[in-house]
Amino acid sequence: MWAIFKLNVLTAMVTGQFKADPDEFAEFYANEYDKCIKRGGDMLYGVNIINGNVQGMADVIKAAFKKGTDSVGENYNVLSEIYPAAFDAYWLGAEMSPIPNFFLKPGGWPSTPPAPGTVMNLGPDPITMSITAAIHKALVEALKSLEDEIKKQTITIPGIAPIPDITINVYETVQKILKKEPVDNKIKNHPVVKQAVEVVKKLKEAKKKKPAIGAQIKKALKFEFPKLPSRKKIIEETKEKLLAKAIEEIEKIIIPPIEDMILAPIHQYVQMVVALLDSIPKPKPTLPQIKKFVKDTINGIKPEIELPGIEIPNLPTKEELLAQIKIKTPTKEEIKAMAYDKIKGLIPNPPFINFTLPNLMWSTKTNIMIDPFIMLAQIHLLGVSGNMTVMAQYPYPAPPAPAMITWSSYQVMNGPPVPDFPMTVKIPEVDLGSIEIPIFPELPELPILSAVDLMASLALSLPNLPTPTLKVPNIKVDIPNVPKIPGVG
Repeated sequence: MWAIFKLNVLTAMVTGQFKADPDEFAEFYANEYDKCIKRGGDMLYGVNIINGNVQGMADVIKAAFKKGTDSVGENYNVLSEIYPAAFDAYWLGAEMSPIPNFFLKPGGWPSTPPAPGTVMNLGPDPITMSITAAIHKALVEALKSLEDEIKKQTITIPGIAPIPDITINVYETVQKILKKEPVDNKIKNHPVVKQAVEVVKKLKEAKKKKPAIGAQIKKALKFEFPKLPSRKKIIEETKEKLLAKAIEEIEKIIIPPIEDMILAPIHQYVQMVVALLDSIPKPKPTLPQIKKFVKDTINGIKPEIELPGIEIPNLPTKEELLAQIKIKTPTKEEIKAMAYDKIKGLIPNPPFINFTLPNLMWSTKTNIMIDPFIMLAQIHLLGVSGNMTVMAQYPYPAPPAPAMITWSSYQVMNGPPVPDFPMTVKIPEVDLGSIEIPIFPELPELPILSAVDLMASLALSLPNLPTPTLKVPNIKVDIPNVPKIPGVG
């Protein structure tokens, strides 16, 4: 039932059992799915899957996890990678058990609807079982021959001087990996070793296959997942727009002063001539008007003011002015660097889109690999179908003979609800009324401090305060007369 699947997967996540190895988690996950499916059966006959492609499903999940790991900073929906690829990998060619699931059909084959044209289903067809057994045997033998070749194969890992090259046996390395013994990543990720691991795993799975009476033949129903917006694209497009605007603003700021600096001698010349010539009526043009006059003349635009009798020597053309400005302007890279500094802090950081909202509770509902995955799995199970061959009793006087039946849809019971696992420890609530408060012993009597000790203590503990003075009272003391001793001065 799905409750067992939920509990086992959630427990593995809470305990961090596979936190260091996502590939191991993928294999664990595919095996849990396989166990769960085998606890179910088809809707009509109650026959469960006996042989599913667990390794194929695990490989698809591994690839989905790797793609998610590689898409750093991007919105990613792992379910769109798992469905339908992982389900097709498991179900295409999945084989049916010779007998119905006892929990769904306790009466066995006779309690199931008879095959078309028959009176009653009697049991599995032995010929079909023999054929599938022979196919399984051939698959095991083929993989066994590959395993024998792997046992002879070695690989050489180049060493770094002064360490010599290392030659290792591939099969022995594979066995260490499967037993979870420590193996260097360079050896573990070697292409030959990785392929050998897959062959050994497939052989192990092939040996578990049992005789069957039919297979699932229908591909999973396809539907489009909502397309997630590219987070990186949003950030890049916004950054480019901000950058273009910042460059435009910087150029507006830095180009006019450069232009003024280039044309400054011309402005001064025109201003001086305007001041000296009587042909120019008063009030004389201001410096901003002269600057605009020069700029309009360079651009070939009719100036707003007229300055009769003035000829400007060495006045650059528009192209010459632009060329001089370009020489004195910072390079594109320098302007871009200034623009980056200007837009720093303005580049948006859009939140990731999650199909299930982040939660501080380890919950089946908020974990995309549990309840959302099961929802997809249940949708997929409604669309599976296949054929089975059984021995059936035909109407009298015909003898029992093989009959083909078609099954459609598959069911797995949900089971009881699975509790959530909190990430943090909740402080237990205690009924204080039921707790007896102990009686503490009396404290010993503290010593009595003198005034001098008290002042000294205050002076040490409060160094910033003024040092207190203790006024000693005048006490009249009578000093006795000591008689003189002879021989002592």
